[in-house]
Amino acid sequence: MLEFWWRPLALIAGLALFSSLFSSSQGNDTAWAIFACGLIANLIYHLRQLRKFSDWLSDPARPPLQGDGVWGDALYRLEKQLHRRQGAQQKVAADLEQMLEATLNLPDGVVILDDDNRIVWLNIAAERLLGLSQMRDVGQFLFYLLRNSRFSEWLQNENFSQTLTLTSPVAQQIDLSLQLIPLPRKQKMLVARDITDIARVEAMRRDFVANVSHELRTPITVIVGFLEAFEDMPKPDPVQFRKHIPLMREQSDRIRRLVDDLLTLARLESQPETKDETVDMVSLTQRLAREAESMSQGKHQIELVIASQARLIGNSQELYSALANLVTNAVRYTPAKGRIRIRWGALEGREKPNGEHTFSVQDSGEGIEPQHIPRLTERFYRVDQGRSRATGGTGLGLAIAKHVLQRHQARLRIESSVGKGSTFTAVFPQERVIPAPTTKPESEPASAA
Repeated sequence: MLEFWWRPLALIAGLALFSSLFSSSQGNDTAWAIFACGLIANLIYHLRQLRKFSDWLSDPARPPLQGDGVWGDALYRLEKQLHRRQGAQQKVAADLEQMLEATLNLPDGVVILDDDNRIVWLNIAAERLLGLSQMRDVGQFLFYLLRNSRFSEWLQNENFSQTLTLTSPVAQQIDLSLQLIPLPRKQKMLVARDITDIARVEAMRRDFVANVSHELRTPITVIVGFLEAFEDMPKPDPVQFRKHIPLMREQSDRIRRLVDDLLTLARLESQPETKDETVDMVSLTQRLAREAESMSQGKHQIELVIASQARLIGNSQELYSALANLVTNAVRYTPAKGRIRIRWGALEGREKPNGEHTFSVQDSGEGIEPQHIPRLTERFYRVDQGRSRATGGTGLGLAIAKHVLQRHQARLRIESSVGKGSTFTAVFPQERVIPAPTTKPESEPASAA
């Protein structure tokens, strides 16, 4: 406070002292005239500085502030305040621009509405999901652009706690979840979220539960039916009881296989990474060929081809489960006297091998129509429902195989021709292959019918 007052008071005191020097020689009138002139000169100086300050305020360019004395101190403090305020404004503007840019590129559609439901602003996703346009629709009533009775009623109710599920007006295959969020100045924000994937997963979950229930219902009904029949007999006939035991055991095994496959799928999905080890694919392929012989019971011609001694980096138990499903399906769906070829080795039909190795199972069965091939790895998907259940399949084998191969960065390739047979090939990348020191292809028929 004293720093402000000492300069003007010192000026007035100095002017009074200077004037008093003239009072003794020139008289009081002269002294008062000099004192008055000094005050007028000081007033004129302040008025000029005030005019400069006014001109500075009206100038958009606003050059740097300059001044002397009290004005210099005041203008210096003002300049510092302005710099500080400008810095804060620039930061706020940068943050606002960053937030606006982030909102503009959000994957969810955002539409800002005023109190009358006119569009104030919208982002890119709103154009894509709702068919709106930033250039065309700002200022328009949203009711006129999205003509849907459910949407209009929901928007008028302004129930901010209730969401609305709606099909996108521009793409029937996109499902949207709409939500209203209140904003200041009587505005509100409409958020449109693409829930197509969530809806598809939910549909898959419902289908999965329904399929599992359907698969379990038949064997359980058979077993319960026999038990109720035996319970109603006053004296159960041991001969009849033993006669139906094989069928009950068959249905029990079917339930067990289904539960085992479900547990396998659950384990694969809950453990995203596999525990790698060195897998002897030659021994594994030979083992699968022997099991194919056992399942076939001499009804098929089983051919084993070992075209490479290479090994794999992977989980032997998981790979056995996946590849065994391919072999089992070939035996189940190939008619008697058919031919099944099991092969391990580098890719066939390539002039320059790229290091990939394959495990393939080729059969001479009925083949699969092209429209079914993309869906074969879906859970419980069957080309022929009746024939699949008759062979004892659970409908999960290829789904398990696909999961296991994906965990090993491999892929399942399916080739089939109706009336000629099918080939299921597991293609393993070069990074998973451990080359043998020497490769000596060898072909050995395991058995012949």
